[in-house]
Amino acid sequence: MSTSSEYFSLRRTAGAYARGTTIHSIGGAGRGALLSHVIARPTEFAQPGSVVDSLVLDDDGRVVDFVLAVLDEDRTLVISEHRPDAGEDMRAVALSLGIHDVTVDVLTGWGVLAIEGPRSWEVVGGLAADDIATLLLNEWQPVEIPGASVALLARTGTTAEYGYVVVANVGPGVLMDVFRPRLAQVGGAFVGPEALLRARIEVNHPVVPDQFDGITVPEAGAGWAAGVGREDPYRGAGHAVPPERRLVAVRATRSLERGSAVEAGGVTVGRIHLCAADIDGEGGYALALLDTPFDVPGLELTADGRTIRTVSRPAVQPVSWTETIG
Repeated sequence: MSTSSEYFSLRRTAGAYARGTTIHSIGGAGRGALLSHVIARPTEFAQPGSVVDSLVLDDDGRVVDFVLAVLDEDRTLVISEHRPDAGEDMRAVALSLGIHDVTVDVLTGWGVLAIEGPRSWEVVGGLAADDIATLLLNEWQPVEIPGASVALLARTGTTAEYGYVVVANVGPGVLMDVFRPRLAQVGGAFVGPEALLRARIEVNHPVVPDQFDGITVPEAGAGWAAGVGREDPYRGAGHAVPPERRLVAVRATRSLERGSAVEAGGVTVGRIHLCAADIDGEGGYALALLDTPFDVPGLELTADGRTIRTVSRPAVQPVSWTETIG
């Protein structure tokens, strides 16, 4: 299947993909203090039965990961997108903070599958005992998955369409086999990284690590996922300074190249920072790092000798914003 077909699955029907590289179970009386320090978005008042998507920063405020935290009564599952060593990192942080009553256990053999798109709710419907419409954003419920003794369904996503995540103590291949016929019933598909990247940067969802290569969180426009506004201390806090340049979405009739100079009236005002795959009928799309005051939507600039236009995000009109569940 082409990248364009996969992309349109996300935007028109449903697309599925394996999410995360590692899953860890965090337990003990100290888990709240540890997670509050490691996870940039606030978790202090998050309740059991909820989920939190967040960036993870290092001590210098640089982005190192994106995680999904699933909160339960006696443990929190942390699904790391990019760090195979996430468990070792959390143990080291706990030791440095003097948090001793905490356990960090890797859950081998577990899988995580994300299903997103305006018809994704049909794909996961019937898994939970309650009507799927009762599962609210950033909540989760236990479900039954063939072959799994532990499974849950969370409502969250990365493309601004309806989105769900299934976590179970079976491998991602098993989950794919379970959901393959369900996807087929709505004309959906499994999607690859190129289609997913385009759908994510269209709606300002953080893309780790590429979006943050050589730039700060404020420059990347990702403060919402990095704890900006928190008044309590956490790892990486205190490094956010007002940016003099920012990432802005741009459209073009043809593909753009990363690193290309962006000009206004023949003067360089930035560069192309992150390019997305071209989509049939949609043209080229990228994120450009532009100096102030050119870091705003609604401008015509040039890159590689062609006209580009800065646009606001979301740069699409998600179907899920106008269609109801059920």
